Amino acid sequence: MKIVTVDEMRTLETRAAQEYGLTSQILMENAGRSAAEILVRYIAEKDNARPLDELAFLVLVGPGNNGGDGMVMARYLEQWGGHISAYHWKEQHLTVRGREIAAEDAAATLEEALHQCDYVLDALLGTGHSRPLPDSMRSLLGRVNQEREKRDTLRIVAIDLPTGLNPDTGEVDPGTIKADITITLACPKLGFFFFPGREYIGELYVGDIGLPAVLVQDIRTEMLTGELVRSILPGRPLNSNKGTFGKVMLFCGSPPYPGSAFLGGSAASRIGAGLVTLAVTEQMLAIYAGSFHESTFLLLPEESAGSFERANSILNHLEGYRALLTGPGLGQSPYIREVILELLESLRAMPDEKRPYLVIDADGLNNLSALESWWTLMPKDTVITPHPGEMGRLCKGVKVSGGGIDRLWLARSKAAEWQVTLVLKGACTIIVEPGGCTRINWQANPALATAGTGDVLAGMIAG
Repeated sequence: MKIVTVDEMRTLETRAAQEYGLTSQILMENAGRSAAEILVRYIAEKDNARPLDELAFLVLVGPGNNGGDGMVMARYLEQWGGHISAYHWKEQHLTVRGREIAAEDAAATLEEALHQCDYVLDALLGTGHSRPLPDSMRSLLGRVNQEREKRDTLRIVAIDLPTGLNPDTGEVDPGTIKADITITLACPKLGFFFFPGREYIGELYVGDIGLPAVLVQDIRTEMLTGELVRSILPGRPLNSNKGTFGKVMLFCGSPPYPGSAFLGGSAASRIGAGLVTLAVTEQMLAIYAGSFHESTFLLLPEESAGSFERANSILNHLEGYRALLTGPGLGQSPYIREVILELLESLRAMPDEKRPYLVIDADGLNNLSALESWWTLMPKDTVITPHPGEMGRLCKGVKVSGGGIDRLWLARSKAAEWQVTLVLKGACTIIVEPGGCTRINWQANPALATAGTGDVLAGMIAG
């Protein structure tokens, strides 16, 4: 599912009209009907399947195309039995169930409609507005928010995006209210994936406005969905064995951080790797052998043998392995750094067809960040998985936000400069390939804010 900026969305609509005859009126009709269908399905699945003729909807209508989308949506909801009140903000004009309300009665009747409605449809402003909200609109939205604080059954539905949210950056106006549901049209907007905007979206649904698929195929930013992941993961034929699904080696873990190798290796195994090997010293073998039964082990020489010997021991056993994960739990020291450098040098010298994919996380990155121009040491097709702190160190002291749009610009710039696939972790993790293709995870989950989840992610990528 493609993610678009305002300019990209505008270009798509222009091309739809010029190349396919899909005028703005046709797109608006498609958008409104699709949004209405999505809301009806939502009610059936998540609001106790309440009949539409028992529900009241208050539509807040703005002066532009977003307001038009809302009115088309309201028309369909009314045809299907819903009770519709529509307040046109610019004209301060109110209709209740098709009856026009006199101007002198509009304010009181609007208040009554707000008290009685089950759903407020926010169709005030869409992607074409990026200025601060007018005071009167802030006041209207503030009143809606007050009503929701009194009634937790009231649902706010944003059409395309919550009014006042910048669709390119995720910045929000002080008057913006949090939607329970956002029905965005055609494609999710870039600003939805960055904070503070991400917190205002609620549940995200995408309405089909009828754009031909060929129009969006060149958009280079994509939402990471279950459907996309399933399409990328290899199939598992019945006539297969452990060799079919590849071998992964992990050079991870140390006495202070033994769990890193176990978590990463378990993740690689569970994601589907046919064979997982932990490259560990005899001291660490005693920790893992009794708890990680499905793994095989490569016994490494102790530190006293030197960095070359340890690296060479790993390299001598890499034939036939599809991936090597290094970094989690290794610790930071000149010795570990030298081992990593020996590995990188030898991996770069390997022919492409024999070189395993390299995944570097955690202390692998921290050790490299102490070096100037560390990225020149990366073998082809390397994946690095920094969190914001590690990314800042790799960028030599740049402060990296945990959720702002600046993360995206930095990730794209550095993936190209460093020629790596960059997985910049965060609430909405960003994956950028060296050529600029970008995927962003929507499923922000605070349960992942705990030690070890990065090791699991690195293991999944390697597996």
